[in-house]
Amino acid sequence: MNAQGSEAYINAHEMIMDFWGRVTPGVLQLLSHSKAMAEMVNLHFLSLMEALQECNSTVLTKLFSIWVPILFSYHSQLPGHMQVRLQMCQNWQPKEALSSCGSQFDSDILLKWLKRLQFKLSQIEVQSSAATQFYTV
Repeated sequence: MNAQGSEAYINAHEMIMDFWGRVTPGVLQLLSHSKAMAEMVNLHFLSLMEALQECNSTVLTKLFSIWVPILFSYHSQLPGHMQVRLQMCQNWQPKEALSSCGSQFDSDILLKWLKRLQFKLSQIEVQSSAATQFYTV
């Protein structure tokens, strides 16, 4: 992990912002072709926002405004469960890491997040495996 003011941190932050600044318009264009794709992408973007929130990422606050149009590409109003999740992300404020144990605090947060991510990925894998049984010829 790099300290927040370090050159490596600033470079990484700039690359992330540049990447999403370039990718988001393309995602919006793709979503205009299919409502089913838009709904699937909406769920993935909400999950991404929640993951960034869980690991206390300041990137979420900066990207939130360019990601919201993706969520509303086919909906003038989001379904209730998505509204609640979006509202939680919208109201979130990054926590200040404790200076004396900042790196341990960050490592604990990331480890907890990685364990949750591993669990979610395993659930998707199990669901995908179950679904492929229906398509086997």
